[in-house]
Amino acid sequence: LKRWRVVPARLASSGPHGGMASIWASWLGGMVAAPAPEPEPVRVHIYDLGPSIVGLNNLGRAVGTGAFHAGVEVYGHEWSFCPMPCGPYDTGVFCVPPKRCDSHHYREAVEMGRITCSRSEVDVLIDQLMREWHCTTYDLLRRNCCHFSNELCKR
Repeated sequence: LKRWRVVPARLASSGPHGGMASIWASWLGGMVAAPAPEPEPVRVHIYDLGPSIVGLNNLGRAVGTGAFHAGVEVYGHEWSFCPMPCGPYDTGVFCVPPKRCDSHHYREAVEMGRITCSRSEVDVLIDQLMREWHCTTYDLLRRNCCHFSNELCKR
């Protein structure tokens, strides 16, 4: 099943049946259904905390542990969480270009799948997370960038 969104009739009146679409759009109260945008990929970018940690993480990874930073890429922005105030609400949520969290050493991307949410729906979610993830709530072991990335992917 395709998810549908509503667009103004003036946008739907182009195409081979332009005039007919306009008539139907008027009859439907000025709105017609159009397919939702293509699903958008979501990736989690993984970083070593720094160059000196790379070797330790290579060893730790063999037993399922390490010291990593994570951020979630969606719609061309990578979102993460830190203990310093950023943006509105003194949030700890921040944004960088994908794979460009320069305070860490980039390791790899993990494909999480695709979403059908619009960019504006993602913006609303990010605003909500900014209010929930205040910089003062950061905890190195219990509420960090990896926990934030997990929460963003679940929602």
